[in-house]
Amino acid sequence: MEYIYLSFAYLVGSIPFGLIVTKILTGKNITKEGSGNIGATNVFRIVSKKIGAMVLLLDALKPVMALILINNYDHTFFNNYKVAIIFFAVIGHIYPIWLKFKGGKGVATLFGGFLFISPFPAILSIMTWLLIVKITKLSSLGALVSIFILTIANFIFIDGGLNKSLILILMIIIYYKHKDNIKRLINKSENKIDL
Repeated sequence: MEYIYLSFAYLVGSIPFGLIVTKILTGKNITKEGSGNIGATNVFRIVSKKIGAMVLLLDALKPVMALILINNYDHTFFNNYKVAIIFFAVIGHIYPIWLKFKGGKGVATLFGGFLFISPFPAILSIMTWLLIVKITKLSSLGALVSIFILTIANFIFIDGGLNKSLILILMIIIYYKHKDNIKRLINKSENKIDL
């Protein structure tokens, strides 16, 4: 059953809300616009702030949906493998089977999951992201710093070697997905966003 639950979390995480919402509301294919990323930042920048915010919320809710449904069906598994459920939901968002494993960068999905199971570190990280983006207008910089803070904070607040390993792996994957952003940040040519 464990494999079924984690596969379910992956499939929920892989729902490409950025693509679906943008297509329904504007007729545009977000994978062909801007950076080509299905995440909220690209939608925010290319389509509109309102639709970008909608995609952000939906992406953040993906692990929450998986957590709630799995908890309702198997509370023991939920208690023992909360972080693993989030892990697979985020992996689904980053590498969705429906889009040839080319998805978003996982930040909103990661925040949403940990806001549900570990609120204090998540709120601290989200506030850090908001502050950095408000000051610098660099969403990627805010994401990189806040993900680092979330990882360190969860090392303190969440027990278990497996959980900590999964959290660290997610940080590494999300940093890898931001490799082009990191290069542009170093070169001072990163795209800015106005909240």
